[in-house]
Formats: sequence, structure tokens, C-alpha cells
Amino acid sequence: MRPSSSLPRLLITIVLAAVFAFRVPVFVDRREYSSAVYNWAKNPTLENGAAVAWESVMYRRIALITHLAAGGVLFVPISVGWSLFARRSAKPGESLKDLPVQQSR
Repeated sequence: MRPSSSLPRLLITIVLAAVFAFRVPVFVDRREYSSAVYNWAKNPTLENGAAVAWESVMYRRIALITHLAAGGVLFVPISVGWSLFARRSAKPGESLKDLPVQQSR
């Protein structure tokens, strides 16, 4: 692999993994959040509202961590698939280093 092509390839792979990971909705069933919403709906006080806000922050944090983990897991097969595709698309007898580099104008 040419050093000049590894940074764009890495960035594209990271972006693809992030797009795929964040397109899938995450369902986190937290009993604490459900009970906080139930208590607030039954008795809308400032204390119950603060509990709902806190549990909402925790819910979003868990969802974000799940998305990031999914992106990290997806990064590996995307990168491996891209490497295999690049090797197969190279002509027999030529290495990836021998392929011509397209110059920008």
C-alpha cells in the first residue's frame, strides 16, 4: 500500500463505519428510565423532572457508546473487505505499489 493512499482510505473507512453504525437505531431498555418517566407522568414535580432528565442523559450516553462500539466493530470488516477487493482488482503480476497513481490537476 502506498503511504499517500493510506490516509484517505483510512478516513473513508472510518466514515463508512460511522455512517453504518449510526444509521441503525439503538434500543436500550433501562428500567430506571421507565420508572422515572412513569413517576413524572403520575406526579410532575421538579424532583421527578430532574430524575427524568438525568435518566435521559444516561440513556443517550449508553446509546452513544453502543454506536461507537458498533462503528469500531464495523471498521474491521470494511477495512478487510477493501483490502481484499484492492488485491483482486490488481492485475496478475503487478503489486499494488506498481499501479499508476492518478494525479490531480
